[in-house]
Amino acid sequence: MRNEEMIYIAAAKGERLKTIPIVIEIQMAVCPGFKKLVAKYGFEGICKNAELSAQCTVMPITDLGFDAAIHMSDLLIPVEAMGVQVKYTIEGPKVEHPVRTMADVEKLIIPEPEEGMKVWLEALRIAKKELEGKVPLIGWVGGPLSTASFIVEGELPTGFNPFHHMKTMIYSDPRTLHGLLSKLTEMYMQFIPLQVDAGADVMMILDLKAPAALSPENYQEFSFPYLKKLVSAIKSKGIPILFASDGTSFLYSPLADLGIDVIGLDWTIDMKDAIRRLGGKQVVQGNLEPYCLFAPDEVIEKRVKEIIEAGKAAPAHIFSLGGWVVLNTPFEKVKFLVDLVHSL
Repeated sequence: MRNEEMIYIAAAKGERLKTIPIVIEIQMAVCPGFKKLVAKYGFEGICKNAELSAQCTVMPITDLGFDAAIHMSDLLIPVEAMGVQVKYTIEGPKVEHPVRTMADVEKLIIPEPEEGMKVWLEALRIAKKELEGKVPLIGWVGGPLSTASFIVEGELPTGFNPFHHMKTMIYSDPRTLHGLLSKLTEMYMQFIPLQVDAGADVMMILDLKAPAALSPENYQEFSFPYLKKLVSAIKSKGIPILFASDGTSFLYSPLADLGIDVIGLDWTIDMKDAIRRLGGKQVVQGNLEPYCLFAPDEVIEKRVKEIIEAGKAAPAHIFSLGGWVVLNTPFEKVKFLVDLVHSL
């Protein structure tokens, strides 16, 4: 698979390259073509149509020149196959009946992945073919705790106390939360190998939102053991692993000892400090503040150069935003960023 254009894979394996690869989460969201498709079919309509999902996966490569394609879907598509009722919007999903009791957990099924995630897997196959080996295809699963936070809270956690129900459960009913996390982990472990077989060259564990709200002790109990199982499942397939998280709780866990290839850093973390805490042995991805793309070009350039300089302390560095791209970020600013990173 390795060819001269696969710079993302080379960097993920720890190679220092003349060109720094760049990829950002939900990178299709700034493309005019994606916005037209959302207006026509709706976000859910894209997620549940393999051809449209694949089209949106490939679009940022042709339009913006990113160095990897990230499968376009939603975090809760797999749990919908478990029996969770979800409504989807570009701003985030809403769960009609949040999972908050052991009875709720026991109702969840472990779907046959080839059937339950049929559209997801077919979209990967289509995108893989359309990419023609020019850039790698990144498949992904949610971190079990992050996924749990959505279906326990019932929506994208926001506001003054966004994880009220989940954090209450941690202290009042940890058995139920562990039951939910175990079931999600089992589902993902069955789903991972099929994504690789469908064409994923890299697997990302997307551990968003919830980890930033946990103490290191809670992270160690409710996140790390389940992440460890997912990492093992990916490693058995022999492809690079990208771990992307919010916050710093993971830095206090043995996560760096699991053999993860790339660790994504969010915008709240000082890159030099994170590399030091990781022992200087991890490839890192990140970590421009997403709102920086609303700044003048010279401000963006200054900050990008600072991040690239800090990233030299790691074996290799993949440039990215330190979080999802803001939906109304100007397309031209993202194109400027991609071209800038490639020129440095």
